[in-house]
Formats: sequence, C-alpha cells, structure tokens
Amino acid sequence: MLFPVIIVAASAALLLMIVHDARRFGRVPHLMTPDHPPHSPLISILIPARNEERNIGRCVRAALAQSYPQIEVIVVDDGSTDRTGAILAGSADPRLRVLSGRPLPPGWVGKCNACQQLSDAASGTWLLFLDADTVAEPDLAAALLTSAIARRLDLLTIFPFLELGTFWERVILPPFAALIMALFPIEAMERPTVRPDQVLANGQCIFVRREAYVQAGGHTAVRGEVLEDVRLAQVIRAAGYRVGIAEGMAYLRVRMYTSGREVVAGLMKNAAAGYRSGGGRSLWAMSRLVLTAFGPLWMIVVGLAGLMLGETGVAWAALTGGGLALLASLSLRSILYRRLYRQPIAYGLLWPGGLLCYMMIAGVGMWRVRSGRGVTWKGRTYTG
Repeated sequence: MLFPVIIVAASAALLLMIVHDARRFGRVPHLMTPDHPPHSPLISILIPARNEERNIGRCVRAALAQSYPQIEVIVVDDGSTDRTGAILAGSADPRLRVLSGRPLPPGWVGKCNACQQLSDAASGTWLLFLDADTVAEPDLAAALLTSAIARRLDLLTIFPFLELGTFWERVILPPFAALIMALFPIEAMERPTVRPDQVLANGQCIFVRREAYVQAGGHTAVRGEVLEDVRLAQVIRAAGYRVGIAEGMAYLRVRMYTSGREVVAGLMKNAAAGYRSGGGRSLWAMSRLVLTAFGPLWMIVVGLAGLMLGETGVAWAALTGGGLALLASLSLRSILYRRLYRQPIAYGLLWPGGLLCYMMIAGVGMWRVRSGRGVTWKGRTYTG
C-alpha cells in the first residue's frame, strides 16, 4: 500500500514543478512602451562582429533606423576573415563608426576584447551592446531607456525573439533556453535578497549605464570569461548597482545558428563554460528539466509493469499520475513552442529528445575542455 502512495506523491511533485515553471515565465516583466524623455541622453549602440557577413548588414541597418533621436553606432570588425569588413566599408552614415579590432591580448577572450574596445570609443551616457546576429525594431533603444529609468536599473537585459529555421534549431534551442530559466531566479533578479552570482545578462542585448559599467571595471573585469555576459552582470551587481531583465521579443529578434553543425559548436562552447561557472546549480537545473521531461514517461512504464505483474494499485496510481504529468508537460511545451517561437505545437512532442540532444552536446563540450582539446567557435579555440 505504501508504494502507490509514494507514486501519487511523486506525480503531485512533478505536476507542481511543471506548473511552477510555467508561472515563473509569466512573472518575467516586459519592456515598457517607449517614451522619449525631455533631455535625451546619448545612447551608444556597440556591435562586435567576427565573421558575420551573413548578418552584419541587417544588424547595422536596424541599429541606424532607431526612432530614438540621440544615438551613435560603433562596430568593431574583430579580425574577420570573410566579407564582414567589406560590407561595413560600404555602409555610409555619419552616425556609424567602424573600428578595426585590436590584437587579442594574453588572457582575453575575443568578444571581451572587442566589447572593451567598443566601450572605450563610445561617448554615450548609456551603452547598448548588441550581437551582430540580432535585428532591432525601431523602438528598441527608446523602450530600453524608458524601462531602465522607470525601474531604476543600471543594467537591463532582455530575452529577444529567437528565430528558428532548421529542424535542429527547433528541437535543441528551446531546451537550452529552458535551462537558463531553470538556472537563474530570473523573475526575482531585482530583489535585494538575490545574490550577485544569481543574476545574469544576455549578451545579445545588454543596456548599461556607462557610469556603472566603468566603475565595475567593464569587460576588463571579465576579460577571460567565455560567458562574459553573465559575469558582467554579476560584477556590476556585486559593485552595488541594480540589474534587471525583461521579455523583449517585440523589440529584438536573433538567429543564433543556421544549421545543426553551428548549433553543436555554439552550444558546446557555452555548455562547457556554463558548467565550469555554475557547478552544482547547473547540475540541479538540468536535473529539474530531466525530471519534468522524462519523469512522466518513467511513471507510465512503472504503471505498465505493474499491470503485467498484477499490482493493480501501483499500476493505476502510476498510469494516472504519469499520464496527468505527461499531459501537463506536453501542453506546456506545445504552448511555449507556439507562443515563444511561433513554431508548430507538434515540436513540443520532441521536447524530451531535444533535451537529450543538448545533454549530449554539453557532455562532449565539457569532456573536450577537461581533456585539453577545447572547443572551436569562429576560428578561435576555447579551452576553459
């Protein structure tokens, strides 16, 4: 009689975890409707670019098309070996400056070096770091400034709309995004009780007050970090400044990767670095995702085994609990696919498989770093 009770309790725990995850996302604030203040401070839009011939043109055009009146756009061509430099050379706008990337100093990660060079050249009161694979809507800068001022934030980062094209992007990237949600208390980042190591920023879009950035040491303070965005937010929070996050899918979109090969290479680099910095928290976050993805299936298997063995109490408890948990999990994933990624809800059925693929990628990435082989991204090898 005890075993069915344990199964019912486990089913209830799984359902609560799934509902809790759904409610957490609903509590993430949205960017506010943009409003231009009477005295508009200068915003420097800063774009590091390395081998971005596919993206840099549309990224720069969107940055220059901002409705906010006081902007400058600075791009660093960070040692590109493709047509990035030629495309930038063909862009003519007095608000745009293109810099040649300086040599990579010892102990620096490439993106940190480029971002520090950008900030050194910037004149703005606010710095807006954008990845070269993003496309901003015209009101992005104004919405960021409005939200940061209203919420009294020194750093504001957003979740953009994630464009998913190929099959592997659609299957693997949503579980990766869910891991980030599980790893950090995103809906509570602005609370004073949240420790600095519990905040994060998304490097695709970081809007930071120049004073806070400089006082915290800028990208020099995180010069050797592969996850420089997360660590930058943490050092700024540790310096006593306010860090916040918002859902900004209406204002920014990003296409991170365009093939399965790129998905593997990019996530391998991020996963290895994330595990090294996250440690036990990363393990716990992944365990939660595994439980909600595979727990209901395991319980259904237990129920079927109970039927075969004649244990009807165990069987019906497991089948009912596992079935309800599976229905809740698949419903949530399907809704997320439709609302967040504008993808067919059928992809929600592939969630467990996508999570398993990500775990394999992360495992290989961690093994390569620990074995000294490192992982390669855009012509640079990262060993830790």
